[in-house]
Formats: sequence, structure tokens, C-alpha cells
Amino acid sequence: MFPIERQQAIIQVLKEKKSATVTDLSRSLYIGEATIRRDLEKLAKSNLLQRTHGGAILTEGLDIEIPLAVREVEQKSAKNMIGALAAQLINDGDTIIIDSSSTALKMVPALRGKKRLTVITNGAKAVIELGESLHARVYCTGGVLRENSLSFIGQQARTLIENYSADFLFFSCRGLSIERGLTDSSEDEAELRRVMAKSSRKVILLCDHTKFDKIAFCKISDFEFINYLITDQKPDSRWVEFLESKGITVLY
Repeated sequence: MFPIERQQAIIQVLKEKKSATVTDLSRSLYIGEATIRRDLEKLAKSNLLQRTHGGAILTEGLDIEIPLAVREVEQKSAKNMIGALAAQLINDGDTIIIDSSSTALKMVPALRGKKRLTVITNGAKAVIELGESLHARVYCTGGVLRENSLSFIGQQARTLIENYSADFLFFSCRGLSIERGLTDSSEDEAELRRVMAKSSRKVILLCDHTKFDKIAFCKISDFEFINYLITDQKPDSRWVEFLESKGITVLY
């Protein structure tokens, strides 16, 4: 396994068992104990787990943020499908905003072949991938770099977005709840997404099925905020009825 795959596997075991010893993880993942200890130390530094004597327990909380490198391999096939479907909404010559989420990042390969695009993003990794793979005009918001998410936030990021207008905003969130709306783990990210929406003609939420009926720390908005929801599988009947009542077009 690559390091990120090992760490994701460790997180998955802890999600199921809540705690595990180094020996348990080594046996279940067929990985040496020394390697497990190194991965646990790295995950602990990212506040994803707490080290205990001989093992670890999962850190749980509404404001816990999973690093981008870990999120990229979570629901990877689902996010690839969502990214490809989202790209179909874009026409040559469009101006789009994509946020720093791992799901929006999966749009970038699907944009190849589009012409005369202008892309605005606060995602550091998105900027690099856009520059390497697309003949597009790319604007990076700049601002304060958040280490875990590799995203830019702050006044500089807000000001740049406010100065432009876009055809579409593509963004994701941490949780989606009928009662609480769209939520995220970061207040700064939530605020920036609201600014992005105000600068965009249409707002598209990219959200895989694991985000439904989840609530994170900070509210982004109610559902009136979005025009489209793109997901990897058909939501259940309760969600379909609710989204239809809000006038939201669901694509999956």
C-alpha cells in the first residue's frame, strides 16, 4: 500500500471499532507494527485520532477536518463519477468557480477538451492540476493557506471572488441534512462558499451518498442556496421529495 492508502485503511478500521491496538491493526491490515506506529503518529498530528498506550482511538467531532490527501481516496470512484457528470454541464467559453474540495478536484480531468474556459479556485492542488492539464485561464484566489485542506481562505480570497462573475459554482460540503441544511467543518470555508455563490449564476453541489443525513460543525446555507445536486446514486424517496420541493435538479 501507499502511505495514504494505509492511513485510510487505519481510519476505516477505527471508524468501525472506535479503537484498536497496534497489534490489531498490524494483523488486520497485514502491515508491520513499526509502519503502523509511524502512520498513527502522522494521523495523530492531523487530529484524526488520539494515540493511546499501544494503539489509538478515533477522534470524533463536528469540527474535525480530514486532510485532503485522505479525502481524495475516500469514495474515489463515486467522486470520479460525480466529477465527470458535473463537467457535462459546462460549455466552451464558460467561467466557473470550483472550491477546494476533493470532489470538485475530480472535475479537472473531465474538463479536458473544453475550450476557452476561465476557472477560479481557492484550491492549491486544483490550481496545479488545472495548469498541468488544461488550456484554460486559471485564477487562484490566493490568501491564507490552510494546511490540511490545501485551500486558500481569508480576505484576499474573498476579495478576488467578489470582483468576478461566474456561470457556475461547483462545491462540496461535509454534511447534508434536511433539518440543518448544508454544513462544513470550517467556518472560513463555509463563509467563502457563500461568497462564491453570490458571484455565480448557477450553484451546483457535488455530494456523494455518504454525506446525506450528516451534520458538521458550521452551517453553509439552506437548500435555497443551490440549483443542482450531483451525486453518485439516487437518493431515497424522502430526499427526492424534499429536493423536488426546493426546486433542485438532481443528477446521478
